[in-house]
Amino acid sequence: MFKIMKKLTLLLNNINLRTSQIHKLRGFVGNAFKKHDLIHNHDEKGNPIYRYPLIQFKLIEKTPAIIAITDRAVKIFAEIFMKLDEIIIEDTLIHVFEKDMKIEEVEFGYSNEIFMYKFVSPWIGLNQNNFKKYNEAVRDEKNEILKKVMTGNILSAAKYLDCRLSHDQKIKIDHKLKEVKANLKGKSMTAFTGVFKTNFLLPDYLGIGKSVSRGFGVVRRVKGG
Repeated sequence: MFKIMKKLTLLLNNINLRTSQIHKLRGFVGNAFKKHDLIHNHDEKGNPIYRYPLIQFKLIEKTPAIIAITDRAVKIFAEIFMKLDEIIIEDTLIHVFEKDMKIEEVEFGYSNEIFMYKFVSPWIGLNQNNFKKYNEAVRDEKNEILKKVMTGNILSAAKYLDCRLSHDQKIKIDHKLKEVKANLKGKSMTAFTGVFKTNFLLPDYLGIGKSVSRGFGVVRRVKGG
C-alpha cells in the first residue's frame, strides 16, 4: 500500500538560472529563513543534519523550482511563498514577479508494478568508497554496483519518509545509464543520466542519490514505460 504525502512545487517563472546556480538559490533561501533547518539541513552549530532532504531546489524544464514534501515541509513554504519577493544570486538582485505554487497529494512506496523513470538531472550515486570499486570493475559488475547503490538510495529515502518495506518486499532495479561529468562544490564528479525501471513508486521531480537538495538525481516517470 502506497504512502500518501503532500508535495508542494514552487516555480519561479520569471527567473533564468543555470544548473550551476541552483545551489546559490538554496543558499540564499536557507540564509533568509535560517530558523527552518529543513531548508538548509544544518543544526544551530552549523553541523550538517544527515537525512533525506524534505525541501529540494532544482530546475524543472529550465525553470527554477523548490519542492517540499510531507506536511511539515509544506507548512514552512506557506511562509516562504509570501515573503520570497526577491533573491540575490552572485551579488545580483533579482525580483520575483511570478510565483506559481501547487500543492498536491502524491503516492510513494513499494509496488507490484514496474515503473520507468528518466533522470532529468545527473544522478550522483558513487561515493569515495564505491567509486574505486566501480572504476576497477568490468561492465556487468559496474551495472550491479549501480543497481545496489540505487536500491540503497531508494531505501534511504523511504526510511526518512517513514515508508518501511516488509522483509518479503525486495526492490528490483534495471537500468540503462551512461556516465557524465557533473560539477559538485567545484569538483568534477562521475554522474549518470539515462533511464531505469523499478517496482517502487517515486513522485515526479524528487531526487535520489547525493546532493538532491541541490538539484541532482531528479527523476520523472516515463508514462507507458
